[in-house]
Amino acid sequence: MRITQADIQANIPALQQAIRTLTRFQREELAEWILNSADFNDAIAERGLDWGAPSERHPLTVEEFLAIENGGSARHEYIAGEMFEMRAPMPRHEMIVANLLSQFRAQLGGSPSTVIASNLGLRLRVEQTDLFYRPDVMVACGPFAPAALDVPYVTDPCVIVEVFSPITEDIDRREKVLNYRRIATLEEYLLIAQRSPQVIVFRRSDDWNPLELTALDAVVESRSIELSVSLKEIYAGTSLR
Repeated sequence: MRITQADIQANIPALQQAIRTLTRFQREELAEWILNSADFNDAIAERGLDWGAPSERHPLTVEEFLAIENGGSARHEYIAGEMFEMRAPMPRHEMIVANLLSQFRAQLGGSPSTVIASNLGLRLRVEQTDLFYRPDVMVACGPFAPAALDVPYVTDPCVIVEVFSPITEDIDRREKVLNYRRIATLEEYLLIAQRSPQVIVFRRSDDWNPLELTALDAVVESRSIELSVSLKEIYAGTSLR
């Protein structure tokens, strides 16, 4: 069935009435989705650069992607020859990431582990396909080799953290769970919700079965590094109760 502009105009009052019935939380979620997904796709990102007319396009090589990424200010992910620009994060997202980095660095300061923010990418290969993701926080269990200090990505984290929104949740809970668990060094993957207290922990030692925590006094404990952080500390400053 084809929907015309006239159909949309005719149904605006009904749409407005439906929105009025939503809770404040639901309206905020809807607004965030609209503001951050202009093309209304379920994907977490948009095509980054128009690097040729349709008839001239070819899959980007890893080297081409890295060259483009090195010369620009926007952050991108790279999936099988395609690059996708990451959407700008919301303040709540950045507050949660800042809380995580503060807790991780304070507790791991005397250990050989290295805390990594999203300025560095994550490079992995799945079934002959090259992938570059941008996790919000990573931890490498040990010092970097000299050669690894001069590339804009890591390949062997032991902990990965993604702070997800309603837009990115499906990708983070499905695609990335499947791909991250293929990293030989990875022991734990943490998924943290933005709009409600919720932390989902996937562990290799638990065969990647999820453990969900929702109480603010609950504590996330890592088995691969000496780290524990409560949900109250993770969500400090976000007004979530």
